[in-house]
Amino acid sequence: MDVNTWFEVEDPEEYGEEPWDFDEAELAFLAALRTRAADWRVPWAHSLVGRPEDESSFLVHIGLVDEARRLLLGEWAVHFYGDHVRAGKVRDQLFNLHEPPDQAFFQASGTVEELAGLCADWFEALLSRPVVRLEWPSESGGYATRWEFPDTGEVLAVSGSVPAGGSSPAYRVQVRP
Repeated sequence: MDVNTWFEVEDPEEYGEEPWDFDEAELAFLAALRTRAADWRVPWAHSLVGRPEDESSFLVHIGLVDEARRLLLGEWAVHFYGDHVRAGKVRDQLFNLHEPPDQAFFQASGTVEELAGLCADWFEALLSRPVVRLEWPSESGGYATRWEFPDTGEVLAVSGSVPAGGSSPAYRVQVRP
């Protein structure tokens, strides 16, 4: 486990916007989530707290990055609404979520503490998954690259034309343990 702080509160004043006005339930959710995250035994990942552009929810999200390539591989978010949450893989810059079950989407209702526990478990399970980078030489002299969760083969990102037909990659690099 890294000693970095999980779920830093994004500062909207950096962008010339008004500071957040989080309510009591949102602050309690954040405190409970951080308490649970303090016990995680997973590699650190970028995480932030804020609101989506439409300010419809309290937003907590993480991003998985290939540090060697400085490439964001995907973001996952929880939208907290006081008595329920919607969580899943982020599909755009507005933090809208993919909703099909194959994208680990879930929604739940409950108390602040119950919801923070469910979300902490969900984030921890996600952060526990290894990520690999697969590389194939390309005709141009570079590499076609695919990043994936090897446990399911779920593709996170692709660069270049990855060969079809299941050819073995020339290189397999562990990005996250």
